[in-house]
Amino acid sequence: MGTEGVRDEAWHDDLYRRYRQRVMGVAASLLGYQHSHDAEEIAQETFTTAWVRREAVGDDPWPWLYVTTRNHVYNRQRLHVRLLRALARLGEPGPPHDGGLRAWERRHDFAPAWQAISQDDRELLRQRYLHEMSDEQIAQVLGILPATARKRVQRARDRLRKVIEEMDSDPTPGGATPPAWVGPLAHAGARKGK
Repeated sequence: MGTEGVRDEAWHDDLYRRYRQRVMGVAASLLGYQHSHDAEEIAQETFTTAWVRREAVGDDPWPWLYVTTRNHVYNRQRLHVRLLRALARLGEPGPPHDGGLRAWERRHDFAPAWQAISQDDRELLRQRYLHEMSDEQIAQVLGILPATARKRVQRARDRLRKVIEEMDSDPTPGGATPPAWVGPLAHAGARKGK
């Protein structure tokens, strides 16, 4: 691949052409095939890592790419679980119920509600509850005032709660289907002894 023994851009381009589909296949099988966009993002992360750590990639790159892809998937799944738990703690339960947050966490049905809100709302909630950014930090990222950032986070949180309340009151038997990442994550934790 590329110039013999040289890990240059030609080497990386060739690596990408030869292994992109296989890397995406691994990511899709772990994430669930309905999450093709996430699989594409994982593939990009894997090949970025391959470039940054190109000296660590073996002469046969496939085992290294496989393990790196799997690790990126598991890292993303752990972040999703952390986010879910943080959002489930957004408020104390009040009568008659807590808006479905804790019930949804128990049933692992968070993904449909998360996908129902806008990308902007998801990003705000990630910044606050996953990355633990302050109003000032969020404001700096978005180029707005801290008070405006605080209001936007509150509105995003309210919209997520409203979606969860609506889905929680849905009389459909069994509720929504658990997201595909719940199974692989549980198995990954068991394998790693977590």
